Amino acid sequence: MLLTTTLALLAFITPKEKPRPHIPSAQLANIAKKIATEEGWPITEKEYTFDPMLPTVDDGFDSIGLYHKAHLVRMYSVDRTTGDIVDFMRGCDVFRFEDLKPFQSAIRQKSHSPVLTIEQLAHKVGCPRLTVVNTRWVQ
Repeated sequence: MLLTTTLALLAFITPKEKPRPHIPSAQLANIAKKIATEEGWPITEKEYTFDPMLPTVDDGFDSIGLYHKAHLVRMYSVDRTTGDIVDFMRGCDVFRFEDLKPFQSAIRQKSHSPVLTIEQLAHKVGCPRLTVVNTRWVQ
C-alpha cells in the first residue's frame, strides 16, 4: 500500500517533458526539398510532390513524404529535439548531408539535446540499424 501511494505521488511530482514545438511547414518543405535534391530525385518534374504527414500521436518527429505519381518514394522525418532526419517508413536511413548541419545544430541548441549516436537514433526510431545517406544515389 505504501509503495502504491509513493509511486502515485512520484507520478505527480515528476516534471512532464516540455512539448517540442513543431517545425513550420515551410521550413519542413525546404529541408525535404534540399535532401531530395541531394539524393538526386528529379523533384522539378511535375509528377513529384511533397505532402506533410499529420500523425494522430505525437512521436517527436515532423514528417513529410516525397511522392512520385502519388506513390510514396521517401519519407523525411525530423526529430524535433535533435534535428536528425531519418526515413524509417521506406527504409532505415539517416540523412547526413553537410548542408543540414546548421539546421540540426539550431534544433539541438533550442532543445538542449545531445547528439545521438547512430545506434541510439536507430533504437529511438525502431530500426535494427540505420544506413547513412550522404551522397547522390538516385539515377
